[in-house]
Amino acid sequence: MDYAIVTGATRGLGESVARLFIEKGIGVMNISRTDNSSLQKLAGENGVSYKFFPCDLSQSSHTEAVFREVGTKVFGSEAETIYVVQNAGVVTPIDPSGELDNGSLETSVHVNLLSPMIATNEMIKAAKGSDSKMIMVNISSGAGSRPVYGWSTYCATKAGINMLTETVSLELSNKHSRHQVIAFSPGVMDTDMQGEIRSSSKESFADVESFQRYKDEGMLRSTDTVAGALLNLLTESDIESGKLYHVNDLL
Repeated sequence: MDYAIVTGATRGLGESVARLFIEKGIGVMNISRTDNSSLQKLAGENGVSYKFFPCDLSQSSHTEAVFREVGTKVFGSEAETIYVVQNAGVVTPIDPSGELDNGSLETSVHVNLLSPMIATNEMIKAAKGSDSKMIMVNISSGAGSRPVYGWSTYCATKAGINMLTETVSLELSNKHSRHQVIAFSPGVMDTDMQGEIRSSSKESFADVESFQRYKDEGMLRSTDTVAGALLNLLTESDIESGKLYHVNDLL
């Protein structure tokens, strides 16, 4: 059985991605703060493995321990392909620099950037000596390629994700590794994160009215639509390692 490791699979895009993996007969390991009983039930109905690993991705030592355990399990399973979807993320703090809460800033950097870096390091380390192929997906954002007022932390961490993807791909290529890593920008979706964004003040987030209009005018894609595009890319296409894929180009 192939496996997919998905961070933040409890809700939103992560839940949709995990569900589609299960429906394709691929076992799922959910690394999140809380479990998802509907995924567990679906896995049972489809006869595939589902395991939940509680993890606070804002804690570096916890992230390291969990991914070390998960890496040992999946690379000892003789799976042909192992997918790693680093989906978990936070958009807060939303405020211009000089008005940010430093604790929230630190949490954002840990969840959005440091935890994917630690996870990538642990998974590549665990893959040594295994015949399995690993495909890593780092969920990015358009904010990683352009500045957005009030989003200095989010923009910086997503830009970091893009560069992490490119650099790790270069390293894998130089080692003639079969493993691949891509970034995926999912666009605007109807998620709880979007609700957080819309609740921001104009002073904190200059583009808040645009995001409110996305919701009012039905411009937000469903997470199932976006997840479907990602799964088709991963399972039906020859991907280019190191590339940032945009959902708009896949639909």
